[in-house]
Amino acid sequence: MYVKNYLKMDELKNGYLYKIIARNAAYGIWKADTRGFIISRIKFGSNYIFEEYHYDCEAFATAQPLEEIEKSPFDTENFVYDNEKAVLDYLNKFEKDRDY
Repeated sequence: MYVKNYLKMDELKNGYLYKIIARNAAYGIWKADTRGFIISRIKFGSNYIFEEYHYDCEAFATAQPLEEIEKSPFDTENFVYDNEKAVLDYLNKFEKDRDY
C-alpha cells in the first residue's frame, strides 16, 4: 500500500515510536543511523525484532511513517541487543490494536 503524504526522513526523531504502513508492522521505532524502523515481527509462530527501512531508502524499503506516537523508553544505540524482550513487549502493546 502506498500513501502519498507520509513523513520524510528529515522529519523523524531518533528513538521515537511512529505509526507506520509497512509490509510487516503498523508501529516502529525510528533508528536514524540505519534509516529504518525497529518492529516486532511474527513469522511462523516466532516473534522477533526486525528492521523495515524507510520507503525513500531503497527499492525494497516499505515503511511509510504516518504519525509520531511518543518517545520510546529505549536508547537506540544498542537497544535491540541489550533489551530485545522489553522492546518486543513495548511494540507488541501497540501492535495488538493494529487496525489493518
